[in-house]
Amino acid sequence: MDTELLKTFLEVSKTRHFGRAAESLYLTQSAVSFRIRQLETQLGTNLFTRHRNNIRLTVAGERLIPYAESLMNTWLLAKKEISHASQHSELSIGATASLWEAYLTSWLQESYLEREELRIESRVSTRQSLVKQLHARELDLLFTTEAPKMDELESKIIGDITFQLMKIASNKNEEIAQFIKIEWSADFQPFLSNGAVQKIDPILTTNSAMIAYQLMKTTQAVAFLPTHWLDLYSDLAPASTEIIQKPLFAVWLNTSDQQVLIQQLLKQPINHQ
Repeated sequence: MDTELLKTFLEVSKTRHFGRAAESLYLTQSAVSFRIRQLETQLGTNLFTRHRNNIRLTVAGERLIPYAESLMNTWLLAKKEISHASQHSELSIGATASLWEAYLTSWLQESYLEREELRIESRVSTRQSLVKQLHARELDLLFTTEAPKMDELESKIIGDITFQLMKIASNKNEEIAQFIKIEWSADFQPFLSNGAVQKIDPILTTNSAMIAYQLMKTTQAVAFLPTHWLDLYSDLAPASTEIIQKPLFAVWLNTSDQQVLIQQLLKQPINHQ
């Protein structure tokens, strides 16, 4: 099947006019008529009734429309995917908002400096959703502080990340009255039950460290933020001396066809400073 014939058919069915269809397709009117006749010959039936300027779809033409649209969409998607595959190294990477904000964006910048041809789709979602996407082959690589326990998944510890309870430096109040909970991981909860935040209900629960940081500026709240943010943001100060350390995992399908690219990317260290 010549997709140009389907494209011409859909344009004529939309405009109900051979001349306007020809203009849209940058063809002559005779070329449009010829293509429609070719398609009708291949299908063995008339697709339009022609009465002077009154062009109508036959029953067969009406039935062809959804199939033609589906075939054209599939063809365009196939062309796009094949074009990308032949020109670029494309990989989908997922993580929670906080991991992107605190660690992975700078790592991605370094990766692009090393590989100019790299094409990445970055996804931000919950860990649970990203694990499902990985299992469904909708995601190639997942960064997480908890490695999923599934036989079909490979995981590798690529470093450690550290957190510290912080406040805004201008907050001179020694007592902690408000707390913002950042959902770094499911097993981060035991740390929150210790020390100064033991009995405080969070004023906000979020999976974005940046949202927490911005809200801290307008409240007296504290939050567990990446330790290197003390160097990045001068208005932050420690609210506790305790350092919490978590492993950072890279996770992918052991049958992934992107194994080579994944291993190459994982050679790029994730800097925490």
